[in-house]
Amino acid sequence: MRLRQILVLVHLWVGLVCGAVLSVVGITGSLYVFQPELTALLYADQYQTKNSGPVYPALEIVRKAEAQFKSQLATLNFPTRELENYQVKLKDKKEWLYYDLHTGQFLGEMKNRRGVFEGVLELHRQLTMGETGSTITGTCALLMAFVLLSTGLYLWFPRKKRLLRDGLRYKPHAGPKRRTYDLHNVTGFYVAVPLFFMAITGAYFAFPEGTQTAVNQLTATKERLPEGKKLKSVYALDAPALTVEQALARMSSFYPTLPKRSLAMPKDSIGTLFFTFVKDATVGAGPELRPMVYLDQYSGQVLFQFDPHTAPLGAKILRNWFIPFHFGEIGGYVTRVLWFILGFLPAFLWVSGFMIWRNKQKKKRLQLKLA
Repeated sequence: MRLRQILVLVHLWVGLVCGAVLSVVGITGSLYVFQPELTALLYADQYQTKNSGPVYPALEIVRKAEAQFKSQLATLNFPTRELENYQVKLKDKKEWLYYDLHTGQFLGEMKNRRGVFEGVLELHRQLTMGETGSTITGTCALLMAFVLLSTGLYLWFPRKKRLLRDGLRYKPHAGPKRRTYDLHNVTGFYVAVPLFFMAITGAYFAFPEGTQTAVNQLTATKERLPEGKKLKSVYALDAPALTVEQALARMSSFYPTLPKRSLAMPKDSIGTLFFTFVKDATVGAGPELRPMVYLDQYSGQVLFQFDPHTAPLGAKILRNWFIPFHFGEIGGYVTRVLWFILGFLPAFLWVSGFMIWRNKQKKKRLQLKLA
């Protein structure tokens, strides 16, 4: 069997198997591109404020929520991106609570932080199957990047150079089978590069450690940043943990010129205090600069601080660029619209590839009958 025949089989069966998963991931990714605007539209009562004036103190919001629902703070999200109000999660309450940014008025609660788009994101990343689904989507993304696109480009390249032009254009007057072939072949060529980067950046969510290792090796980055989830406080039997008031005060001492994004209280006796900030509180273009700070919940000592400007090169690329690139925010609305369209292409290529395979099977059966 020749190399080309082997690659045809590899491209065919990897495409047919992974294509179904990639179709779901792509379509849900397209829907999620405009999640900020759609969430603000669908849940305007919770996400949007109708008031103006001074900002209601964050500490007073926490006290109000804790007194109202008799539970302690788990997470406080500050107004950023589509969110114009405070968003509160308490330890003993499943729902997210919303309080007006200017008046402190309770605006209601939601089961999911982003409403219906929380389900869209879960389907996109995990197929609603948890870690197993994440492994499936990540594996299919890598197969698309390194198997489907590479074999597809090899098969696209004509064996005769004079036919190269045919691989770059559609033939409007061709028959149905040829049009289907061109739609798959020519479209696949033109979208190969953006689909490659979408797949690579998407695999990061499934395999963060492996992706970090690969990026570090490609950039010759020797320093590896610690994983936030693995950081622990040193348990102190006689020392009280920092209060919410103290946590907010410590948070204000970091990056005082940047908008606050979130405050997460420790989940247990060895958990950490976690702060995040943003350079741009809107849905902007360019890299996502999001400083992060982890503190020991007893001593207040800094366990790890990620600064997007001073971090090692590998971490800069991964944390500053991968997320905005994956969701199309890298170039503002222009790339978001483009990414919205690109998200449907895995399904398009899967269906057109299946049709090509089915047409060939019909042709083989017909030849067998005539033989």
